[in-house]
Amino acid sequence: MSEELDFEIDEMQEIIEDFLVEADELINSLDANLVELESQPKNLDLLNEIFRAAHTIKGTSSFLGFEQVTNLTHKMEDILNKLRKSELTVTPSIMDLLLEALDILKVLIDSVREHKDEVLNLDDIMNRLILAYEGKETSQTESGSEIKTDDNKSKKEEVAKKEVVVENTDNVELPIQSVDDQTRTDIKSMAHKKPSEQTIRVDVDRLDTLMNMMGELVLGRNSMVQTVGKLVSEHEGDYNLEQLSGASNSINFITTELQMAVMKMRMQPIGKVFKKVPRLVRDLARDSNKEISLEIYGETTELDKSVIEEIGDPLVHIIRNSCDHGIESPDEREAKGKPRLGTVKLAAEQEGSNIIIKITDDGKGLDVEAIRNKAVERNLASRAEVDNMSDKEAFKYIFGAGFSTAKKVTDVSGRGVGMDVVRTNIEKLNGIIDLESELDKGTTISIKLPLTLAIIQGLLVESDEEVYILPLASVHETVKTEHSEIYYVNKKPVLRSREDVIPIVNLGEVLR
Repeated sequence: MSEELDFEIDEMQEIIEDFLVEADELINSLDANLVELESQPKNLDLLNEIFRAAHTIKGTSSFLGFEQVTNLTHKMEDILNKLRKSELTVTPSIMDLLLEALDILKVLIDSVREHKDEVLNLDDIMNRLILAYEGKETSQTESGSEIKTDDNKSKKEEVAKKEVVVENTDNVELPIQSVDDQTRTDIKSMAHKKPSEQTIRVDVDRLDTLMNMMGELVLGRNSMVQTVGKLVSEHEGDYNLEQLSGASNSINFITTELQMAVMKMRMQPIGKVFKKVPRLVRDLARDSNKEISLEIYGETTELDKSVIEEIGDPLVHIIRNSCDHGIESPDEREAKGKPRLGTVKLAAEQEGSNIIIKITDDGKGLDVEAIRNKAVERNLASRAEVDNMSDKEAFKYIFGAGFSTAKKVTDVSGRGVGMDVVRTNIEKLNGIIDLESELDKGTTISIKLPLTLAIIQGLLVESDEEVYILPLASVHETVKTEHSEIYYVNKKPVLRSREDVIPIVNLGEVLR
């Protein structure tokens, strides 16, 4: 009997874990879709998708006995159902209310995850959801007086008992008398169905261990290939060494394929991070009374899980800066001859073994003279030095600790800590950050990151009979040159490459 009980507890715990994983995915999609719905209020397909997500969370939480999650999503679902039937219209106030309810839902889900028994007070949000459902949140009577929002018990009971419509797979709306009973039956049958054989859940620690072992295998492979290569060149024509060389090449190929397979196991689409941005931009625009459109490209670009986890905070800092300092107010944009609606673009693409993330806005851009003046004011450089700098060199001061040219400090930005944090976090990931800006045209920030932190590709170089490895992510380009093309400036060797003058450093001397 005890063994049966333990089995049932384990089975229920597994169902709860499945629920939490699914709930996180659905909440992320709700966050993005609700913001999109505000700009596409007539998009019935989008509304149906939002409704189904809320209905799924409600049904599963009801079966598992998470009462507060069930009650909150039920009220959200009621409003969404009315929006689908055009009995309510999408307004900013209704969207604010649904997004606020979603934030509370996130807290409730986190409480379930952390096994907290405390009960949140949902009276305020529940009452406002009921009033919105009844169309009373801002409506007026015909005489012009505001409709009363007193607690109407009989009306609430009527709403609670009201038939709810759910959609089946054939898109035929079927009225049902008891949603909770029906949902319980569905969930129970799903819980006892044979699990899908297409996927298997693996602990992240196991993947980390596998990746570490893979890294050691790659290092051993590299050492073997180099050693075999030297032996073959020293004893050319030896049959046994030729056989060894063939085996070495085979192991080299298989190890490379295995390395890619292990890396792909840890890859996740960057859209997981991007999904949080629409809500962020929407809230910043409303708080600052600005009109901002967000465009996202390349959400399917994949990155290692460890990089995905670390890139979120830098992106938030940059997006907040773009919205707060970059995009001007609608009136200011109109005075400059720009459209009132500002645009922020977020794009990701793969380039070799790196990923490039670009954040572009069409705002006011950076005032390079203000940056130069601030650098002199803070004794970071002399006036002569900053005057001789290119704009791109001057922009690098933006990433200094405490450096800010903002005339006004807001709750969002202006304290000079954001971009410093961004640079630090990107450098931790072995990445490179670059900034381009033009006054009154806009700013583009580019972040170049390795696809994975576990195994980093390198470029072998030799100096004074010593072999060094340079991380490939840090290599911009390789250039062949002759000794005759090297010039001396202040007795220091430099190389002219296109329009740039690049100082030459001897690795042997630097590293002694």
